[in-house]
This record gives sequence, structure tokens and C-alpha cells, in this order.
Amino acid sequence: MALVQALTSPVEGISCHAWNADRSQIAVCPNSNEIHIYDTRNWIKLHTLTEHDLLVSAIDWSPVTNKIVSCSHDRNAFVWTYDADATVWRPSLVLLRIDRAALDVKWSFDGVRFAVASSAKCVPVCTYEASQDWWVSKLIKKKFKSTVLCCSFHPSNGQLLATGCADFKCRVISTFNSEVDGTNVNLGPFASTHTPLEFGEVYVELPTNAWVHAVAWSPSGNQLAYASHDSKVYVATFGVAAETPVQVVRLPDLPFTTLMFLTEKAFVGAGYDFNPAVYKLSNGTWAFHGLVDEGDASASSASAAAETSNAARARELFRAKTVRGQDGKADSDILKTKHERYISCLQNATRGAGPITTISTSASDGKLVQWNLQSLDAKFSQLSL
Repeated sequence: MALVQALTSPVEGISCHAWNADRSQIAVCPNSNEIHIYDTRNWIKLHTLTEHDLLVSAIDWSPVTNKIVSCSHDRNAFVWTYDADATVWRPSLVLLRIDRAALDVKWSFDGVRFAVASSAKCVPVCTYEASQDWWVSKLIKKKFKSTVLCCSFHPSNGQLLATGCADFKCRVISTFNSEVDGTNVNLGPFASTHTPLEFGEVYVELPTNAWVHAVAWSPSGNQLAYASHDSKVYVATFGVAAETPVQVVRLPDLPFTTLMFLTEKAFVGAGYDFNPAVYKLSNGTWAFHGLVDEGDASASSASAAAETSNAARARELFRAKTVRGQDGKADSDILKTKHERYISCLQNATRGAGPITTISTSASDGKLVQWNLQSLDAKFSQLSL
């Protein structure tokens, strides 16, 4: 089952979205400098956040602190805190210290810090300074040779950050901060293969053949998937050997722009094919498992049959000859997926604790689609969600 919400027009689109902890509210950017917050029970717009000057490129909503962090092409980020008495979201100042656009932002699992990927060849990692009531940043910058496109914290360790960069590299970097972490250095999956590193040092650098659009950790944090623009997904496994083993999955079509693990043995990706795809680990090999959106052949047939008048047939015949060089309208010309443009954001939409059974996608067609994986097809029941 898929629930479709057209939150903006196809001209506007949706650049990103994020859910709160219980999935009762959602923050959506309508491909502008605004953030809209909806009540998902009746899809009424509750708030409009307007501090940014340019396109909001990423949003993340911490389930621990209930704070929203947003970043924008205006080189700024804001942390939004809900004031229940005044029923408004109040922004807090963030000192990013970057001179190019901010492209992605992610909270750590505990909501203590967040990281911002930027076009300034650096990643600010921000923590709260209570005495000044603002968020200050420490910059990771000496390793990047181009725009940092994406980032993601380890699911249970705020001292490890994965980044994807336009210099064809995926890196896992130490974000250890003695002011926050004290003397407790947590190496996570690198405990058996690496020694502790200072802030900004790289635990592992993984090469690709194109810029890296998306990175995602497995639930245990022992695997990292990253998608590159050459239609490949790489899956690295940590802690098993000094030399990190990496398996390459070649996509049959266009590249992914966003990734998410469903379980330790399954991940879902989406991007320029308008359709989320699930890959599963079987007998030690990652392989294609199925498309989440199988399409609606009956709907496309009905839309084609609707143009039955003489004027409609003549108009379609003329357009087919001039635009496609065809005498008739081929079935392959009819778009059967629910999304009509590239998918820009993929999130966990499962209500309550437990395994991921529902995902949400938003795209530049203005649609937000919730996919219940368990009810979509019998083949997805094999994923043991």
C-alpha cells in the first residue's frame, strides 16, 4: 500500500523532508527558503519557518531532543526549538563559518551534535554552547578536495561521521570532542582494527569512480553503503580485517541520490529512476530484490483510453510525429510510477519502535509517498522486516 500526498505543485517540488519521533508531524521544504510543518493525521499545515534566505537543502528532526536542524544554500543553519507556551518554533543561531552553500545536515543519534556537508570543502560539526546560547562549529576540512555532498553519523556513536564527496571518496571521520565526550573515545566498529584518532582524522577512506551522492549506515553500524553517480552502490564492512572489504553493486539503470538500510541484510535506494529499489544480501552477495513501485498498468491504460475524441487523437498523433518521430503513442511513453520526477529524499516513516516497515519518499514532482513494505508485495515479506 502506498499513500500519496501532493503537498506542493509539480512546478515547486519538494527538496527534503523529515519526521518527528512519533511520525505525528512532518517538516517539508517546498523547494524554497521555507519549511512547512504538517500534522500527518489530517495534513493541515501547522507552522511555516522562514528564517532562511535561499533554498533549504536539508532538514533533520532529532527524536531525542525534538529539535529541528535545517541548512540552506544561504550558507546558514538553524536549530529550531518548539515553544509550547507560544506555540511557535524559535530558531537558534549556528556559527557555521563557511563561505559556500550548505548541502546536507544530520543529527547524531543522541542529539548532542550535528554535522553539515558543504560546498566549501569542509564539514562543520556543531555543538551547543549554553553560556552564549548558540551552536558553535569545529571544521573538518583538510581531507576534502571538493564539495562534500552528504553526511551521516554512526547510528549509536556520535564520534564517527561518514561523508560522501565530489572528489570520488567516501570517508569515515573521527568527531571526538573532549568537551562533549570527556575522555571516553568510542571507536565503534574500528575498535579491533584501528587506534583512537583526534577530531577530523580519517579512520578509513574509500575510493569510487564518481562523486558520492548518499551514505547510509546499517542498524548495527558495522556496514556502510554509499551511492555514486556512476550507478553503483558500494557496501563496506568494518571490523573484520585491517583492509576494509567493499562489495560493489552495479545498478541496472540511473544512479541513486538517497539510501537507507532496512535491516542488516537489506537496503533501499532511490533517485533518478523515480522508483525506490530494494537490494538484499543473499549468500554473502548483495543483489537486486525488487522495485517498491511496481506501477499501475490499469491506470496508464485508462489514461490512454481517455483520449478517444477525434480532436484528441489528432493532437496526439501530431505530437508523436513531431516530438518523438513516431506514428503512435507507445506504451513505454506512459509513466507508470507514482513519482514523476527524481526522488530527492528517503526517510523512515515507521510509527513506533521496531523494524522499518514503512518508508517515505519525496520528489521534485511535489509528492510525498509513504510505502508500506509489508503490504506491497509478497516478495518484501522475505526481508524479515
